[in-house]
Amino acid sequence: MSLSCPALRHNYSEESLAKALEDIRGGTKSIREASREYGVPRGTIQDRIHGRVKEGPRKMGPKSILTKDEEDNIVQWCCSLAKCCFPRKIDDVLNSVQQLVTADQRQTPFKDNRPGKKWYAAFLRRNPQVTIREAEGITKGRAIITEEAIKKWFSDLKEYLVEENALDILDDPQRIMNGDETSFSMCPKTGKVLAPKGWKNVYVLNQGNEKETITVLLVFNAKGETLTPMVVFPYKRPPKAVIESMPLSWTLGISETGCMRSDVFFEYIANTVNPWLNNNDVTKPVLLFVDGHKSHLTMELSTFCSANGIIL
Repeated sequence: MSLSCPALRHNYSEESLAKALEDIRGGTKSIREASREYGVPRGTIQDRIHGRVKEGPRKMGPKSILTKDEEDNIVQWCCSLAKCCFPRKIDDVLNSVQQLVTADQRQTPFKDNRPGKKWYAAFLRRNPQVTIREAEGITKGRAIITEEAIKKWFSDLKEYLVEENALDILDDPQRIMNGDETSFSMCPKTGKVLAPKGWKNVYVLNQGNEKETITVLLVFNAKGETLTPMVVFPYKRPPKAVIESMPLSWTLGISETGCMRSDVFFEYIANTVNPWLNNNDVTKPVLLFVDGHKSHLTMELSTFCSANGIIL
């Protein structure tokens, strides 16, 4: 059985290395003398003297996959959503990194560009302002709406807007919006029917595919205005008849199932909601309420909304 020895790590500071190089270049010490006095390996000094290794702070371990700005954006995303009662899980962070490096066609050592537990642990060490906490589940009984719960919700909202320096939003109903979506099955349950006594099975022919669904997304503001709606159809390429039957001002979305997806929702916010706000001279930032569905909470969407004055 072979034994492997751990790699040696030399505990010297950048300041010690700099002083050693200064003394050597000043002619007051030899490489051997400087190495002994400052505790810096001779090989390390020689590499710097002869230019084999660039001078500057050492970076231990492999090169980081993300830039500091990219990691800062992830931290901000996690903290912002946690304040809005939508805390992110480990998988959400790893999926966001995978999406980022894949879109950028960046070379990574990760399988399918998705980092693992070691990267995540290192990410937490580099960013101590975020940490793992055990989420507190809320039962249906505790989630029942009460007067106290409603007052607390408004109090928490006000506190959040104060932190964001956006409390004046509450004085302008045009800047307060709510979005919700409803799905419609193309093959709904038929319900009860009448049939001759003794018949066990009574069938009704459905015209739609049992797996087909369409989703309608509507956004309103407190002023009573309706923003451009979106209808999501279950097509890869929508038929001409569907396109021609849509109202001209409506937005058409597509997904494999007809259900809302994160990329479809992002396109709606970026290409429909934000232009509507700009075209109608709505003061920003604005407040857009949505539920906690995963399609509403991607880092890409949060980054876009933050840059365009939309508090999601």
